[in-house]
Amino acid sequence: MTTIYAQAKNAVRALYLSLLLLLAALSNPRAEPNSPKAAATGAYYVEFRVAQIGAYGHSYVAYGRLNAQGQPAEHRYADLHPVGNYALMALGHLVPVPATTKWDPDVEKLPVSSSWRRKLTSAEYSKLLAAVQRSRTNANPTWNAVGNNCNNYVADLAEAIGLRTPSDFQVSYTFIPALRDLNDPGKKKQASAL
Repeated sequence: MTTIYAQAKNAVRALYLSLLLLLAALSNPRAEPNSPKAAATGAYYVEFRVAQIGAYGHSYVAYGRLNAQGQPAEHRYADLHPVGNYALMALGHLVPVPATTKWDPDVEKLPVSSSWRRKLTSAEYSKLLAAVQRSRTNANPTWNAVGNNCNNYVADLAEAIGLRTPSDFQVSYTFIPALRDLNDPGKKKQASAL
């Protein structure tokens, strides 16, 4: 009974935080998210990235507002990764291990092997913020190399803004390009022409 109560309490808390976040995003006069120009040009962005690390890579997202030139004016980040050392991560190939959605700034130091940036409308950006907030309200996230990894996390965020997602049962080095190719076929042609 206590578990059901705790889950219900967490769900209500997540809903409340999501509503607050949505209200804050809609009431921000600087961003002017409801202006026709902002909606048409995409005043926000999300960038799906692969950090170059190990045999798999690491999928994560960068997101924020765009400046007048269409370049990122701010950088926020979201990901899911195991906590602890490499031994615990190795154990995560067999069983779920403790994880976190708290951003690790060391990831920014890793080379980006692949990325795909997409402009977002204010409505899409609000959905992305709500999805990130929901993921961060989980008090006990877990990571598993097969069933709940960084690709699963990025796929959930992509689906929240209406994107199609490839199978997440692949390494990050191929997952992010597959996500791009599925949603922006023109970029696939450009990438293969290079």
